[in-house]
Amino acid sequence: MIRYARPYRALQVAVAVVRVLPRYVLLNLRGAAGRPASPPAWDRVHLLAARQIRDLALALGGAFTKAAQIGGARADILPDPFIDVLSQFHDAVPPRPFESLRPIVERDLGKSLDAVFAKVDDRALAAASLAQVHRATLLDGREVVIKIQYPEVRRVIPLDLSMLRAVVALARFIQRRIDLRSVVTEVTRFIALEVDFRREVDATVRLGDVLADDPTVRVPAVHRELCGENVIVLEYLEGIQVTRTAEIVAAGHKLPELARRIGGLYGSMIFERGFFHGDPHPGNLLVLADGRIGLLDFGLCKELPDGFARRVAEMMISAMIGDADAALVAAGELGFDTDRLRPEHLRSLMLMMIGDRDRDESLLEILGESQVRRIPEDFALVVRTLILLNGLSHRLVPGRRLIQGELIQHLASGAKRG
Repeated sequence: MIRYARPYRALQVAVAVVRVLPRYVLLNLRGAAGRPASPPAWDRVHLLAARQIRDLALALGGAFTKAAQIGGARADILPDPFIDVLSQFHDAVPPRPFESLRPIVERDLGKSLDAVFAKVDDRALAAASLAQVHRATLLDGREVVIKIQYPEVRRVIPLDLSMLRAVVALARFIQRRIDLRSVVTEVTRFIALEVDFRREVDATVRLGDVLADDPTVRVPAVHRELCGENVIVLEYLEGIQVTRTAEIVAAGHKLPELARRIGGLYGSMIFERGFFHGDPHPGNLLVLADGRIGLLDFGLCKELPDGFARRVAEMMISAMIGDADAALVAAGELGFDTDRLRPEHLRSLMLMMIGDRDRDESLLEILGESQVRRIPEDFALVVRTLILLNGLSHRLVPGRRLIQGELIQHLASGAKRG
């Protein structure tokens, strides 16, 4: 298809840049001339830029959809118009016709669909940047979902990433108040994990084993014999998406208890068990009929090094009480470049992690002020997970920080064990 050709994708990106860039330049020139634009004027330009990103994601897919998804969850970086427009990509990416993906499934299975499935629903349950999911029934009657990776992903992603880096560099030059470098870093890192379906299968099985003794959570069983390079077949979980609060309450569940269960689950995974589900956006968390949390999408599961919780706890506590030397030692053990890191930035970072920032700044701004340009990979994914959980906590029980409270309790427990 033409949409996956290099010239077409480059042209679409160039057109979007030309539509937005002059408006930012004009507002900057007004500021330099002593006539700064009003906040509504900035919001109008931000809204135009967000819509251009949305349109690119819808037209091109690939890394642009992933960037839109990540950007829509980064209220710590982007102004409200971006969040309002891009948050739709968490669960509203347009699916493709199943028939266009059928050959991929049959190639991985090595046989026809009819030889494996009694029924496959043509309507997608969910669609994302790299794959989409369909409900199906095996010949023996078991309900499953089929996750299918889009065929062009491995071909177009390198091109998309190079264009994203170029656009972000240009945007940073023109408008320094909005820094999208961390979004591109996330896209690059996460796509490398998510396109590897065999790794995802292993991670799903591993997480199910790790959480087997936890009565608050359910990880779907994997039909490993039906999985391949581009297809994953999992047990189907019936539940309510975690942010559909009215439905959750109508089903008899209490939102504060739900928030505590989610906080306890993620606190246990990150700070005690050392292997965690790293993508808790609303589409990946279900509330099951019995109150358990159903987890979905395991491409970002991550193993954490021994002693991780202890070092994070030492850094957090030391930074909060003003023990700069101890905080920097712990940060160095986590992989930070402590020659360029100042204690006051560690304190801001800790407040961001627990959703208690005393001023509005982004993770990149906190570290950028001290000239730190690289965040340790393990720590970066944990921080992103905690930021998503902070937002979820606010949606479930505004103002009470119940998820954060559970996370801190498990951090303390994990630190003692480490």
